[in-house]
Amino acid sequence: MTLFRNLQKDFNDYFIEKAKQYGFSGSQLFSIHAIYKNPGINIRELSKKLSLSKSTVSALIDKLVEQGSVIREIPEDNRRSVNLYLSEDFLREFNIPEIRSQYFSDMAKIASLEELEEVVKGLEKFQELINKGKQMRS
Repeated sequence: MTLFRNLQKDFNDYFIEKAKQYGFSGSQLFSIHAIYKNPGINIRELSKKLSLSKSTVSALIDKLVEQGSVIREIPEDNRRSVNLYLSEDFLREFNIPEIRSQYFSDMAKIASLEELEEVVKGLEKFQELINKGKQMRS
C-alpha cells in the first residue's frame, strides 16, 4: 500500500508540474482531457471519471468556463442537463494530443520505449488481477 500511495503522490506531483506549464491546475487539466475524450459529457459523468464530487467538478468547470476553455451547452430535449465541450478558441490554442505526449517526455529521455511498455503492461496486468479478485468476491 505504501508503494501505491507513494506512486500516486509522485505521479500527482509530476502531473501538477506539467499542468502548470500550460497555466492549469492538475484537476483542470484532468477535466480538460476528459472533456476532450468525451465531448458532450455532463457534470455527473465527469465527476465519476475524475473520482471527484459533483460540487468540486462544478467549481472546476466554472473556472474553465470563465477562462473561455469550456462551453456549457443545454440540450433542447433535456433542459435539466448540461453538456460540456472544449471551446474552439481553446482547441486552436492548445494541441491536446501534443500536451498528452509531453507528460511522459521526461521519462522517454531516461527510459527506452520497451521499458515504458513493460511498465504499462505490468500495470494493466495488475488491474486485471484486481478486477478478477473483485469478480470472485461478487
